[in-house]
Amino acid sequence: MQRAEILRKLLHLGALCIPFGIVMLPRETAMTLLIPPSVAMVAADRLRQRKQCLQGFFLKLAGGFLRPAEKEQLTGASYLLLSGIICLLFFEAAIAYTAMAFLIIGDAAAALVGMRFGRIRLASGKSLEGTAACMMSCMLFWMVFPFSGMEVALAAAVLTGILEVVPTPVNDNLSVPVICAFVLQTWQGW
Repeated sequence: MQRAEILRKLLHLGALCIPFGIVMLPRETAMTLLIPPSVAMVAADRLRQRKQCLQGFFLKLAGGFLRPAEKEQLTGASYLLLSGIICLLFFEAAIAYTAMAFLIIGDAAAALVGMRFGRIRLASGKSLEGTAACMMSCMLFWMVFPFSGMEVALAAAVLTGILEVVPTPVNDNLSVPVICAFVLQTWQGW
């Protein structure tokens, strides 16, 4: 298993402060704490792409954690922060929390289990074992931190697992939680 990928997923877990902030803090406080650093991160990401000296420094500092596409585009961290803002602004707190937390937990579990134990490959190249680990880890996480109802959690776990394997033109750190939250919010409104 690649050491860089393991470290990347451990860093990814640090982003759980986003969904916990969404569900535990007053909305205005969560916005104040999330939006400015997110805007700064995206701006820094764009600036380092335009300035070669900053790009060189960034690649020396974080290059081992980056996927090839992230060297020339926004990083997964920027997309994750953007999805946190969208979920915070447009969805109920419990829905936003569930969609964000399940992306973070599910993505890490899928990658780590898929790399180590993945044998049955799906059309996307990802493994069935990783997808199952994604869904199961989401439900285990929900059992410890149940900020949404069981039906919402189960639907979100399945949806997150499916969205993780479906290729999208947008980074999955943005597309998965936003699509998941949209579906859950719409479903609850029926």
